[in-house]
Amino acid sequence: MADLSEYNAKRDPARTPEPFGEVRAGADDRFVVQEHHARRLHYDVRLERDGVLVSWAVPKGLPDEPGAPRMAVHTEDHPLEYLDFHGEIPRGEYGGGQMTIWDTGRYETEKWSDDEVAVTLHGERVSGRFVFFKPERGSASKDWLVQRRKDDTPAPPRDAQAPRVVVGGRSLKLVNLDKELYPGVPKASILDYYARVADTLLPHLSGRPLTLRRFPDGIAAPSFYEKNAGAKAPEWLRTVDVPTPGSSRGSVTATFVVVEELATLVYLANLAVLELHVPQWRVDDEGAVQPPDELVFDLDPGEGTTVLECARVAERVGDLVAADGLELCPKVSGSKGMQVSAAIRVDDPARPSAYAKAVAEHLARETPRSVTAVMAKDRRRGKVFVDWSQNNPAKTTVAPYSLRARAAHGAPTVSTPLTWDEVAAATTVRELTFSPADVLARVERDGDLYAAALGVGVTRPDLPERPSGA
Repeated sequence: MADLSEYNAKRDPARTPEPFGEVRAGADDRFVVQEHHARRLHYDVRLERDGVLVSWAVPKGLPDEPGAPRMAVHTEDHPLEYLDFHGEIPRGEYGGGQMTIWDTGRYETEKWSDDEVAVTLHGERVSGRFVFFKPERGSASKDWLVQRRKDDTPAPPRDAQAPRVVVGGRSLKLVNLDKELYPGVPKASILDYYARVADTLLPHLSGRPLTLRRFPDGIAAPSFYEKNAGAKAPEWLRTVDVPTPGSSRGSVTATFVVVEELATLVYLANLAVLELHVPQWRVDDEGAVQPPDELVFDLDPGEGTTVLECARVAERVGDLVAADGLELCPKVSGSKGMQVSAAIRVDDPARPSAYAKAVAEHLARETPRSVTAVMAKDRRRGKVFVDWSQNNPAKTTVAPYSLRARAAHGAPTVSTPLTWDEVAAATTVRELTFSPADVLARVERDGDLYAAALGVGVTRPDLPERPSGA
């Protein structure tokens, strides 16, 4: 019988970020596999059943091939909210350590009894028939086994569309290509876009530890941010261990993916990573963190304003910083606002934030009814918030050419670079909304309109402490 009393007894809601919920009705067909870096790395497999998540800890993870069974320790039931949980369980607490979502999806029940659970999993990374069973039937022991079964039934249609392809010499298995990640837009279209825009996008990702935003069941379902590449990432994937001071989850470091080749981009898109978020700094070939090389202003429209008001503020920011030799590149965020960025040279990682804050506060003083430099939501109504804090080394901004988790006019939206003429001429939101097809056509026609943010064709100026024009 479903019961969360053991789960609740082992945890203190004041000390752990884990969710606390009640037994409640669900679909009984969802699953999650979480990579859990506790005292020892293991994988938690959780199946939705009777209003809870029935759970097993599998030290070596679910087997890739049929064969010898692996240990699977039956643990306490978890609340359904755990389907989306990822983060850091504080040291000293039960299960203390980092937990990330390794895979998620739907499953079909073949058999469910007190001694044996047979299911077919349909996930992004794992797909197939598995059976969890007690070695001694009727035993009260929590030591179970899990085995991948030989598939003696026709594979689901989605498995027929799981080709193995070679990208830049890397072998990749593409799964669930027909799965809709946007309304009417299958994963295959997402892979196609990222593959075709890669030559233009990759220079903006190179050397930058990537924060991933994954949507395993599409933009209408819950998403999650992921920093760690995961223990089962391919060996050829470039990763880098980076300190994460001030992490809300208490993490000391994280192992980030660094995207520097097409195969990595395709690998991530195959995991339903739609959004790519990067810091304003890079790591060198040895993985050492370098000083910021890009300054960014994130222009966020408050209630009652749109991207059009952001465009007017963007022009003012450009005029103000031009006195310091900065050549800003504008782009729509693909969500609601805009970003403008410039290549810079700086030694002090704190200087970009201080400089950007001075710019934001100057504009807010000039036009307090239309611009604010304060983050509080109640201060942003009817105004554009000039978010200078995105230059904090711990923060990230959506990369140019990244998809966003929004759809407009029947297509995904994209973080799209603009010309300043387009910024000045825009009179409708529609003019500043772009689909993947729009972006590919623009790249074909105009090349990389954001290249100057990389220092291409411009002089990278030393950033002063304060804007000289303020």
